[in-house]
Amino acid sequence: MAHEQPEVLLALLQLLDDARNDIFLHIDRKAKDVEAALLGYAPKRAGFHRIQPAQKVYWGDLSQVMAEYLCFEEARKVGKYAYYHLISGVDMPIVAMDAFHAFFEKHQGREFVSFWMDEGHRHDLHKKVSRHYLFTRFLKKNHDLLLHRITTPIRKSVLAVEKALHYERRHRVAFHKGFNWCSVTDEFCAYLLSEKQNLLRLFRRTLCPDEIYKQTCVWHSPFRDRLFDTEDPERGCMRRVDWKRGSPYVWQAEDLDELLASGFLFARKFSLEAAQALLARSR
Repeated sequence: MAHEQPEVLLALLQLLDDARNDIFLHIDRKAKDVEAALLGYAPKRAGFHRIQPAQKVYWGDLSQVMAEYLCFEEARKVGKYAYYHLISGVDMPIVAMDAFHAFFEKHQGREFVSFWMDEGHRHDLHKKVSRHYLFTRFLKKNHDLLLHRITTPIRKSVLAVEKALHYERRHRVAFHKGFNWCSVTDEFCAYLLSEKQNLLRLFRRTLCPDEIYKQTCVWHSPFRDRLFDTEDPERGCMRRVDWKRGSPYVWQAEDLDELLASGFLFARKFSLEAAQALLARSR
């Protein structure tokens, strides 16, 4: 799923260009520059599918979940894959494709969904699911400045009233939270799709549901026992993401040795220089 930095995306597509891979690309309908950069692009070896019609995707909004569902749905229409890897356009695989495929063959059947179990994230999760978050599409002022200015005080007022009244939404499920990027089997992908309407209904007016719906779904499913690691969020999804140096930290070219020695399969987010340096090393 891509919405920015078309040059980084093109480097990513080249790294994924392997006959064993099929690539399904969704470009945010608002990202006209990314769309223009990909016009006419086709990989040499990998299967390539553009997901159309493209959706407008907004940070913190249910549209993120809907776009992810669109990606999973389109991929399952084409083939029954061993794994579905959900990544952003600024993520990069940091191992060679031989090692990448060998890892998933070795661990076939495990689900790579991450979990944040620490107290701070549990508190943040509670805030996001216990109140009504209205107009999340306009959380960011760069999407629609006028509507952002109109809807922000309304949203904040509703949240303030609910807090003052000690109001909390009633749910019959225990929620869990982690990275939205994941690698899942065909069996779990099918299960996730079967729960689509229930999950979309459950996460309406929830803040950042993309970080919650997959974790909650798998935790309360027969696939819970197949989770690879529920203690370490990075190892749980095999993605190196540094939240200590940034939100998250953007990897630079001088970080490549650190990344390549990390033991993970993906990393995010990449600067253009780091993406180009990684691509050069792969050749």
